Amino acid sequence: MLRGVGRFYRFAALAGLAAFGSYIILRAAGATFKNFEQWHTLVAGLPMPTVSDWIANIGIGVHFVTGAVLVLAWPILFSARIRARHRAVHRWTGRVYVSAGVLAGIGGLSFILTHGAYTRSASIAFGLWGAVLTLSAVMAYVHARAKRFDLHRAWVIRLFAMVLGAWLFDLEFRAWKDLAGGIGIGKGGASGPFDQAILYLFFVPNLVIAEFFIRNAHRRIVLPRRLTWPAVAVLAVTGLVFAYAILAVSATPTGKYGKHLLQLVPR
Repeated sequence: MLRGVGRFYRFAALAGLAAFGSYIILRAAGATFKNFEQWHTLVAGLPMPTVSDWIANIGIGVHFVTGAVLVLAWPILFSARIRARHRAVHRWTGRVYVSAGVLAGIGGLSFILTHGAYTRSASIAFGLWGAVLTLSAVMAYVHARAKRFDLHRAWVIRLFAMVLGAWLFDLEFRAWKDLAGGIGIGKGGASGPFDQAILYLFFVPNLVIAEFFIRNAHRRIVLPRRLTWPAVAVLAVTGLVFAYAILAVSATPTGKYGKHLLQLVPR
């Protein structure tokens, strides 16, 4: 039963990240009704009077492009079959992936440093996230080159945990808004308690779970019998919330991705 729940999570992640990656590509390329505001100036060819404007726009553009690679290429990188049977494909995918991680991190950090996010607290949180993402990509490459493959694998897992954060930010916000009534979300541009909490909820729990997985990858963990059903129940309920958030964000006209993706569906 736990294995079945795990398969459900994997399928949901495949579908949801595919939608997220498509959204990034389509919106960044201007193929949908609205481009990303962060680099609209560059895409529209509007004047940028200062060096910081150029750095911010180019940096966030690199972040979008390489971010799409990070979001879409992970099934190849994590496939045990490809890793075992097609080593060259795995190696080159890995090289592209860690390079994209470094560039995405540097691009995002350059935007934060020259332009800033929507609040100072958001700039700090996103800066920390970008720094961990960049560090994970660099360390994954360093350990792969040194053939320290256990350490390489650990840093790739940390890198992917950070990649998931960009997607989970939108899912967590939508799920909380719909299912919890938006308690703690600020009104009229103000920041509420949930707005502050989500700045770290979108990536810190991922990193904690990744660390647990890394440190226990070679150990067989057996739940006490009395905890089996509660664990299944918690995972199942969480999975339902996860699925709801993916559908609400990606496949509805009011969803952050859906309102862009659905306009491309023939009617």
